[in-house]
Amino acid sequence: MISARFFHAGKQYTGCTITGHADYSEEGTDVICAYVSATVQTVANLMTEIFHLPILAEEQEEPARVSLQLSGKDPSGNAQRLFAGLELQLGELSKVFPANIQLIHVEV
Repeated sequence: MISARFFHAGKQYTGCTITGHADYSEEGTDVICAYVSATVQTVANLMTEIFHLPILAEEQEEPARVSLQLSGKDPSGNAQRLFAGLELQLGELSKVFPANIQLIHVEV
């Protein structure tokens, strides 16, 4: 199962960590893993390469893990909007595939 943990300080996102595999189908053909990977990579690239936000992005292959952490102030508010968009997108997927992806909210 994929776990998407969204970290909050009050109503503000501080980061997220996505771990695991969907186990929907065989490796290399799992459309849920592909969807999550593409979504997370798009948001990470928007944060780091397009908006140049103060984000620490880390990825490891085994075990599967992607982490996006706010590392400074973002007066533009774009980090908050992008985290909210990622949560919305993954949340919609979890409604359709609840056995394969879960969202967890952690207060920090």
